[in-house]
Amino acid sequence: MPQGWKKLSIDDVLIDKISGEWGKECENENEGVYVLRTTNFTNEGKLKLDEVVKRNIEEKKVDKKKLQYGDIILEKSGGSENQPVGRVVYFNIESEDIYLCNNFTQILRANPEIINSKYLLYVLFDIHRKGITEYFQNKTTGIRNLQTKSYLEQKINVPPLEEQERIVSILERAEDAICKREESNRLLEELVKSRFIEMFGNPATNPHMWSVSNYEDICRCITDGEHSTPKRCEEGIYLLSARNIHNHCLKLDNVDFIGEDEYERISKRIIPQENDILISCSGSVGRVCKVPKDIKFQMVRSVAILKLKENINPTFMEWLIDSNYTQQQILRSINQSSQANLFQGKIKKLKAIIPPIELQNEFEAFVNQVYEMKLKIEESLEELKNNFNSLMQRAFNGEL
Repeated sequence: MPQGWKKLSIDDVLIDKISGEWGKECENENEGVYVLRTTNFTNEGKLKLDEVVKRNIEEKKVDKKKLQYGDIILEKSGGSENQPVGRVVYFNIESEDIYLCNNFTQILRANPEIINSKYLLYVLFDIHRKGITEYFQNKTTGIRNLQTKSYLEQKINVPPLEEQERIVSILERAEDAICKREESNRLLEELVKSRFIEMFGNPATNPHMWSVSNYEDICRCITDGEHSTPKRCEEGIYLLSARNIHNHCLKLDNVDFIGEDEYERISKRIIPQENDILISCSGSVGRVCKVPKDIKFQMVRSVAILKLKENINPTFMEWLIDSNYTQQQILRSINQSSQANLFQGKIKKLKAIIPPIELQNEFEAFVNQVYEMKLKIEESLEELKNNFNSLMQRAFNGEL
């Protein structure tokens, strides 16, 4: 260990540990304080504030437990089979509004005389990234709980404050480069959406007076995945559920598997093929992507599949389903039911504009060009993330 560095427990570098609070439901929107939940966590150590709830909490508890700039919020309960509990996020909100965190989380307040709070955030983020928190969790009734006392007893390398600030500066610059690449990707998605409107107009108003058809009339087949419970394996052929369907891509980092026999049994009913359209039917309803080439899989019931007729380009259809026009139809459809699911009958009644196939094909060519650029950005982004992880490893070992 470099000269001047110390090995201290996480607990040693804290000035306070504050439990979360949930309180009571607000009767109107003008009362209560904001309460952050683990749904407001990203896996990159940052907060997302698009779905922050308000709760009524006693004033004395608010005064004691309100978040301060630079606090670290630790996930005490939650996680999943493929993601151990113990994520951390950095509270960097500069606002007159008051924020607390809920009882599935805990505030860790760094002692500024010992440790830079952002340095501590990076250390704790790295601990979770490596899967170390998996050794400090209990699993009860499907929920993973962090053994907080044992977690806080972990020893970490603590350099002098000046060195901490230098490390933070390096890591923040690396993070900023990652954020810029991610923003470039987001802007490319917006570019495709803008091009869609330029070519086809707003489907809701249909200014070009394209013909309109129900999905059952433009598809050769509309069905969903296996209704019985498939026999799963540790590895084998992908078994997709709604969580694997994201807009314009499949996410396979948390996926189930089936064996060849189970695949053959399910395939007697339906076989997914390249350019079929997949829609998530449960949970986050309405996410959509085309089936890419060179992938073998089956699905459970929470995924719907559309096999299109020849006058419908799959890329056009994918982006039409992602449009506000279709998403509003889906929202109205699921709100009419006691269950927020979108299964075959509802999908068949959705409506689609039908531009000339030549125009649809022209749109696909544009999308393919954009995706070539997107692929290069994603390759660069992956390299930046690997470099960032390497930087953290070297930094905390005194090798920067």
